[in-house]
Amino acid sequence: MKLMVVDDEPIILNGIIRMIQKANTSFIEIVGAADGIDALQKLAYFQPDLILTDIHMPEMDGLALIKEVQALNLCSRFVILTGYGDFAYARQALRYQVIDYLLKPINKEELLTVLSKVEQTIREEQQMTTQHDLLLLKEHILYNTPLEDMPLRPEQLHTLLPDPYTTIIVFQAYESVPLLTAERLERICALLAHVCKKTYTVQSRFLRQTVLIANGVHVPTDEDFQRACGELFDTRRILGSGYCIGVSVRKNDNDNLRELYIEAMAAMLFNRYFSNSNLTIHRPESENLHNDYDHLVQYIEHSLVQQITIEQIEKDIQSILPHFSGHADCNNKLREKFLICVGVYLQSVGLTPETIWGEHGAIKLFSPGHTPHENISVSEIIAQLIRYARSTDRHQPNTQAIDKIVAFVEQNYKLDLSLDAVADHVQMHPNYISMLFRKEMGLTFLHYLHTFRLAKAKQIMQENPEWPINTIAELVGYENPRHFFKVFKKFENVTPGQYRLGISS
Repeated sequence: MKLMVVDDEPIILNGIIRMIQKANTSFIEIVGAADGIDALQKLAYFQPDLILTDIHMPEMDGLALIKEVQALNLCSRFVILTGYGDFAYARQALRYQVIDYLLKPINKEELLTVLSKVEQTIREEQQMTTQHDLLLLKEHILYNTPLEDMPLRPEQLHTLLPDPYTTIIVFQAYESVPLLTAERLERICALLAHVCKKTYTVQSRFLRQTVLIANGVHVPTDEDFQRACGELFDTRRILGSGYCIGVSVRKNDNDNLRELYIEAMAAMLFNRYFSNSNLTIHRPESENLHNDYDHLVQYIEHSLVQQITIEQIEKDIQSILPHFSGHADCNNKLREKFLICVGVYLQSVGLTPETIWGEHGAIKLFSPGHTPHENISVSEIIAQLIRYARSTDRHQPNTQAIDKIVAFVEQNYKLDLSLDAVADHVQMHPNYISMLFRKEMGLTFLHYLHTFRLAKAKQIMQENPEWPINTIAELVGYENPRHFFKVFKKFENVTPGQYRLGISS
């Protein structure tokens, strides 16, 4: 953890720093500043978790420093140092949500007690921040919400995934089994702990998936995965029962986690339909798979929205086959790759090949034992998929659905809303909601939610200029004030404090 100590008396400043260093606290990075101006200059390159500041200082006193730091969102935790005659200042400091105050001369035990309390608070907040960042990652990875619509900066991703190798494991639960329990996931993470320092899990009941994200300095071996996940393998997986597992690993590529997930999905489907082994790990030779998948999805969604005829689809399909590096009807490997992309698409909208073609038809279509001549053509596969989607009316423009979702958000924006929570309320698949918002409103659901909340926040700031920013953040649905600051700065290009100063002037 990082600490800044601000005091205009060098003996006191250095004494406090030495006292903390000798106590072996969690504050291992400590920077001293001679006054408020010096502190602001150093805050340009040093972002502390806590500022310990004197009140009486030349140029800029402690209270003015706290006010400026809060407006710039450079730190949110403060402890003040005060003399016996400064209680009036101490009371004023409470309005700035100062955590505590210490009387001079500083008592070592009191100082360490305060620091210990702050350390615990920081750990709890860091845990909350991690959980929130994981929810954002879930919406990006599983539901394809663009990273640019999220207040998730590269340094946050680096905090979550600091080491070179990132692994995604997809556990697909078929209808006869439940999603993985927390206890089972803990056992899997424990068995991977020797190669992956950090592990996180997210789940989607809509997709019936558990996704494990692991990060470490080494690549887990096949034996590591078998040891961790072996009890979940089911030789009857092709009959649609039990679990199926897919794995993908990349090095230094945290900006493309959605692609890593698509590759793990492809490995899972290959494992289910085309492989006789228990585990398939995505290999670098398939690195263009996500591009092939994107071309396929774009065409399917275009066909659904534009109501293209089946006859036209059979003609158009020739235009997307070149994206698969050859004609899929003439090559078993390319056809296999095409079918895996079809399977990934179906999985992403909550369907399986069995849903469309029936269990026997899906096995026959996807089984490696059948030659291309025995199976239906690629164009017919796409045509049948689109016929099914149209017959269930899953992808028709639906302004009533949008109105229902918007009404729910307007009534519940103060709650901790997620795409999953909204989908559960309106009984729609999260990916379908995302598609509706992109088509009908020209933005993602998350973008709309942030825009609505920020409009409410700005309204409150205009009507109640003295209310603390943290209170306003909570009133519009941001439990973590730091998350509110990030979202506000991203969408408004100023901090909440700067916005408030602008409207007051």
